[in-house]
Amino acid sequence: MNTRLKIICILFGVSYLFLIGQVIYNEVIPGFLAGFKDGFESVAKQHTDGETNESSPELYFFYVKPISGRYTFPTPLTNLKTGGLINAEASTFTILSNIPVKLPNWIAIAKIICKLSAFVMTFFLVYIPILVYKLTHSIIRNVLFDETNVKRIRRIGYSILILFGLSVFSLLILTAEAKNVFSLENYKIVHSLDENYYLLLIGLITLLFAEILKISHKMKVEQDLTI
Repeated sequence: MNTRLKIICILFGVSYLFLIGQVIYNEVIPGFLAGFKDGFESVAKQHTDGETNESSPELYFFYVKPISGRYTFPTPLTNLKTGGLINAEASTFTILSNIPVKLPNWIAIAKIICKLSAFVMTFFLVYIPILVYKLTHSIIRNVLFDETNVKRIRRIGYSILILFGLSVFSLLILTAEAKNVFSLENYKIVHSLDENYYLLLIGLITLLFAEILKISHKMKVEQDLTI
């Protein structure tokens, strides 16, 4: 096999593992630990203080945009280095609140679906690295033009697109919930895909690569039959 092609494919696999690792490290693990900590503290407080009427704290994450427009810097902050005020602008907020809010039925149902979809996302976050490892291992053994590898790459592409769809759905529900709970000074709550666009792009590129590899495999088989 062409050495350059092998190196590119191996880098392709390593990049995928790095990407998924970043998602797990930056998003999945912190979210899991924060949820576990809040749940544990809430249960411990109920047992020690006997307070069962206080609602459990709810974590909200949403995108915002200044009402006055981008780059207007409506939020003053104290610079501890100098003691002076500086103007800042936020694009996201993560808020922990235990104020009970009655949500519309459709949002409450959608939140339950989002929580269930987290298990699906976790499955794909584990499934994709396994496929990437098998694909990379196959390439190292000089096996690239193979129907099995085509199927693996195609599954990786579809899995990433499913992750993208679930992420978009979760953000839509989180934004709708935040708009029902908060009305912020100087900011309006907006929907944004932000960094999730890369999942759509990578998924489509992966499927394109799978189709190119499939055509190459077919041409190779036809060439071998001709010879």
